[in-house]
Amino acid sequence: MKIRWPEEVIEKLKELTADTPPSYRKYIDVTAKLAGEQQAERLGRSEVDEDAMVRGYITCVPRHLRDGIEEVLSEHNIDLIYFRPVFDEPQALIHPKTKPSVPPS
Repeated sequence: MKIRWPEEVIEKLKELTADTPPSYRKYIDVTAKLAGEQQAERLGRSEVDEDAMVRGYITCVPRHLRDGIEEVLSEHNIDLIYFRPVFDEPQALIHPKTKPSVPPS
């Protein structure tokens, strides 16, 4: 099933990843999108909404680095209490040759 990405969700993901170091940027762009799609599928959705995108963004970050994204999420008015359980989920394992439904930009 092809997962659709609304433009506003792509823009929100770009905002969240704006401060990602350049050496990590390409990886985070692709893996966050793939993890968002995995979350949407897991939640039974045909498109990535903000909830699935944030869940994917959190799970694509290695667990030992997740505390560092709390500030980013807070700055974008994302409810850390709601997403707290996601911080304990395993890292999304994404094969580097896998492509998301939308190309990273």
